[in-house]
Amino acid sequence: MHWSEEIAQRIIERNPNKEEYVCAAGISPSGSIHIGNFRDVATPLFVVKALHKMGKKARLLFSFDEFDRCRKIPANVREVVGDSYDKYIGCPYVDIPDPWGCHESFAAHFEEEFLRAMEQFGIELDCRYQAKLYRSGAYTKDILEALHKRGEIFDILDSFKTKDPDKTPEQLAAEREEERKNYYPVSIFCPECHTDFTTITGLSDNCTTAEYTCRCGHSGTFHFLTDFNCKLGWKVDWPMRWRYEQVDFEPGGKDHAAPTGSYSNGKIISEKIFGYRPPLFQGYEFIGIKGMTGKMSGSTGLNLTPETLLKIYQPEVILWLYSKTEPNKAFDFCFDDGILRQYFEFDKMLNDCRAGKATEAVQAIMYNCAIEGRTVETVPMSLLVQLGSIVDFQIPMLETVFEKIGQPFTYE
Repeated sequence: MHWSEEIAQRIIERNPNKEEYVCAAGISPSGSIHIGNFRDVATPLFVVKALHKMGKKARLLFSFDEFDRCRKIPANVREVVGDSYDKYIGCPYVDIPDPWGCHESFAAHFEEEFLRAMEQFGIELDCRYQAKLYRSGAYTKDILEALHKRGEIFDILDSFKTKDPDKTPEQLAAEREEERKNYYPVSIFCPECHTDFTTITGLSDNCTTAEYTCRCGHSGTFHFLTDFNCKLGWKVDWPMRWRYEQVDFEPGGKDHAAPTGSYSNGKIISEKIFGYRPPLFQGYEFIGIKGMTGKMSGSTGLNLTPETLLKIYQPEVILWLYSKTEPNKAFDFCFDDGILRQYFEFDKMLNDCRAGKATEAVQAIMYNCAIEGRTVETVPMSLLVQLGSIVDFQIPMLETVFEKIGQPFTYE
């Protein structure tokens, strides 16, 4: 049984009578959304396909976390704007101008870039734009609930913190009490400088108003019932949205899957604060580029986008690499002769399926790679590269050479 089918089976067993299952993914558009992020999409995509194969209704919900604060300016953006965008650190991505001036915001630029690539994979996403949801007041009740239970939330988050071994129990207890008193699960975006460098200094008994100050010097009163320019902290925001969207499954990188990671925190907050059974979770390994070390990151600008990778790999082959590799195992994209081996293995599996010779395991892997409206022609990639190099990839000459060796492949 394919790994996605095992997850789908567990989802059904947990809630056998649900009309439609929700498999979720999301990303903060902090820069170009890279091929490592694509595992966040591919994992639930294959689970949705497995649920469909089992006769169930399911959809892939994708959140753009464009209301997240900007933490750093990516290198490729800094090349365009220099240091002028440093003033936007602390602002939500949706409120930062597009550095290239072709979209309505920084967030929209990178969201559109990502969605354009997804179209080439034939992936249908049910998109959520978090700035619109927050600013529409959709989460107001949830924010108030979190504020009412802020002490309980603090206790949960604090239980995961590493304690300073050099401090006495009395010192730790005093510090903890002070932190608990001053903890608020929500950040307010300042109406003057538009950043979240604000500090809540007081909260009404019914949690509907807060007094706050900003490092820019502005201070004011925030009304949670009518002012929506605020955001829950990530470790509270994530479980809140599980309940709001009734999520059944969501994957996350191995940092989220760590014992002290966001999912470990979030599942307790989901149950104890929001009264929602947390979704099934699958941690995944990061994707590498052969010969390159380190983790790709959208916020650094040092990454490889799906759009760039599609110039080298067919979309079906990219889907195949994710499908055949279990989420908790790493793999590399190649820019050397390794890519020839990958194409050869893909072609062999596909030809075996078409000839009716493939095992059930191979059939399940290849099921995830089909893109509606496209047909893959299994032209030998190694031969294409060897002969193409000889004739400088001139198409008419390449067609002639293939014909002469008895393999009359055309450009199409």
